[in-house]
Amino acid sequence: MRPNLLHLPATRPGDPFGTLGHLLVSGSDSRLQVNDRTRLNGYGCQPFPRPLELSFSSSTASTVSQRAYAATESVFRHACGGIAGDRLEAACDELAERVRHDIETCFELNDAGVDIVLSPSGTDAQLPALYLARCVLEQAVTSVIVAADETGNGVGLAAAGRHFDLIASGGRAVDKGEPIAGLATDVPSVPIAVRDRDGHPLAPARVDEEVRTCVARTVAAGRCVVLHVMNHSKTGGHFPSLECVGDILAAFGRKVQIVVDACQTRLSRARLRRYLDLGCMVLITGSKFFTGPPLSGALIVPAALAARLRPIDWLPEGLADYTTRYDWPRRFDRVRSHLPRRTTIGPLLRWIAAVEEMRAYFAVPEFVRKLVLREFGAAVARTIERYPQLQPVPAAARLPAPNDNDDEFDVRTIYPLLVRRGDGPLSLAQARTLYRALNDDVSGSIGRDLTPAERALAARLCHIGQPVAIADGAGGAHGAIRISADARVVYECWSPADRTVAVERMQRRFAEIRIVLDKVALLAENLAAIDEAYAGR
Repeated sequence: MRPNLLHLPATRPGDPFGTLGHLLVSGSDSRLQVNDRTRLNGYGCQPFPRPLELSFSSSTASTVSQRAYAATESVFRHACGGIAGDRLEAACDELAERVRHDIETCFELNDAGVDIVLSPSGTDAQLPALYLARCVLEQAVTSVIVAADETGNGVGLAAAGRHFDLIASGGRAVDKGEPIAGLATDVPSVPIAVRDRDGHPLAPARVDEEVRTCVARTVAAGRCVVLHVMNHSKTGGHFPSLECVGDILAAFGRKVQIVVDACQTRLSRARLRRYLDLGCMVLITGSKFFTGPPLSGALIVPAALAARLRPIDWLPEGLADYTTRYDWPRRFDRVRSHLPRRTTIGPLLRWIAAVEEMRAYFAVPEFVRKLVLREFGAAVARTIERYPQLQPVPAAARLPAPNDNDDEFDVRTIYPLLVRRGDGPLSLAQARTLYRALNDDVSGSIGRDLTPAERALAARLCHIGQPVAIADGAGGAHGAIRISADARVVYECWSPADRTVAVERMQRRFAEIRIVLDKVALLAENLAAIDEAYAGR
């Protein structure tokens, strides 16, 4: 059998996933494996719409919306339904080109001359970024990872060219942490933290200075640097500053290649352009702020850099486990010639869904986008004040000043919270259990003494961001749950015809924040019962 046929997972009669649901979790690693009991993956998402869910989970991942699911199903049936062989290869190639074009259009990059490499996830996208950085630097490289304590769990390994899961996105079993053949040759990584041992954020100037020192020391030792800049961390921080990035580029020129981790995709079109104008490669996803289904990633390569890289005619052997020829623009024809004809359509369909959400967001006037995100932040602040057991976690670095980037992301959109119980905040393990219980009907698991209102609250499905580890000063970690604004919050509140309707929609949506935090408080009061209910699951 030819390897270029589209193989669908077997479906059973009455299977709620259907063909599209199965495809939306294909072409990835263990992160998208669905639990047979809950129908959720490790991010708490299911591969088809979940309309009863209250969702503020975009700092981690979101369940696909009905809007995006319907759009993706339509594209799939039109572009790929009922075809195989060479026709399917051509259809996947055309679909990938369409995705690249749509991303460029949404970010107003059609005239920028960029190239976009698609990827199954933001972490996977680190691998082509490292490969291209090694090609352009042409010397031994060291990966310097800023905010290593507030980035994705697999980023440190991927940035060093190592397997970051037990399954590669191409489907092959691998050894986590082991070098990817041909890619990890002599690529040490240096993590730079942005919080101290007590979990307190370091001063931005201190982070900048540590980055400058690390880069200078590495270059002086005869190595080039792949500098991973954090545009938006798990708690909402940005580091190092753009001034620091500019200084490093001015001082070290072609000894340094910047890779911007913008995988939260909480950045404006103007800020993205600024990074590209500086010669930075930029990593984005469609599955964080824009709420496409998990996972989808892309590497945006600026025009001048892309022109230098297109003649490349070699590929690390192990990279074929993580990328296919259709992931690469046609202008990278020599790279494509080294890659398999593997028709992995899942990542493309996840991008189709994400693009639908992006279009809906950017269709809202910019001043309205700003207004909704600012009002969301105010609503979160007001609501948190009602709960003495909730302690906001400060961001690890200041956001850009409004006069630098007067856009929708001048304000915070991720709000991490420590949940206090007794003498202190919940541990990371306790927060993870609470997080799972929030997204589940636990009305039958937390005792018999609940009022009818409390039992109804315990049954609500509340999906928020996975807990992030905050150092506790004693060698352990507290767990900070996260409430996040996203593209859906913005476009669902928008009514072009009636301002009153828009205000009412905002009020209803923001009221859901209180429902979520009411359930957090209820679960914290009944933590022993929750721990018992989830023991061994």
